[in-house]
Amino acid sequence: MKLKNLFFTFLLCAFSNFISAQEVITNESIIQMMELGFDDSMIIDKIYTSDVKFDASIAGLGALKKAGASSEVLSLVMEKSKQNTKSKTGIYFVNQDGENELIQPAVFSGKNSNQVAQKLVSGFINAKQKARLPRTKSNNVIKTNRPEFTFKFNPATTEVDNLQNTQGNQAGLLNWWFRVASNPNEFVLVQLKVREKQNLREVITGKSNWLSSNEGVDPKLAIGFDIEEIEGNVFKVTPTSLEPGEYAFLYQGQVPQGRQNQSVFDFSIQ
Repeated sequence: MKLKNLFFTFLLCAFSNFISAQEVITNESIIQMMELGFDDSMIIDKIYTSDVKFDASIAGLGALKKAGASSEVLSLVMEKSKQNTKSKTGIYFVNQDGENELIQPAVFSGKNSNQVAQKLVSGFINAKQKARLPRTKSNNVIKTNRPEFTFKFNPATTEVDNLQNTQGNQAGLLNWWFRVASNPNEFVLVQLKVREKQNLREVITGKSNWLSSNEGVDPKLAIGFDIEEIEGNVFKVTPTSLEPGEYAFLYQGQVPQGRQNQSVFDFSIQ
């Protein structure tokens, strides 16, 4: 009987250690420790000996300061936030849980144009090139009309060279937009037109007539946004107030040889 009890005690300890090893310290964890009476030295020691996932935005730091966090703790949160779970390049938004969520690129399912109508009137009207996305709503849902996005870039000359010269380069196949680009100004934000009956969203990506041809999104359709450099290749992007609807960031910079710009970073404002 004693041996059996010893075995269960061992299992309980092992399980407790496993749970402890999986613990991730967040802003909420710090607030909870302060409410429990932990002093600065204990909180700082816990941060240094744990995995962390901190929100170092103005709102996140403001909440910590309001809860009574010291300047030393706030500085450590800002320092450690740079080490948050191996942040990948890409565009992030703040989800309903207050966490940064990566927008996975969606792929245009097809294109449509009104070239036939343009020919019928001898080329005097523009033939519109439209890119389409499946479904009428994005999987990335944001419940504020003043969202904040984080753009993370990782430009490197060697990677750009690989993108241009090596078809099989795996690094180049993953989020190449954020290795070629270095600034959010190389992207354009547009509202997508929803086609309920066709179960899709679309955007005009070019116009042409018998006199000229223009590729890319019409500047008149672009939605403005403010850019703030956070550090190095990380930027905060804040669009002007957005009404409920479907939106997307599109890369408008130079496309490397051998690549196609068929992907967009879509989201819904609800």
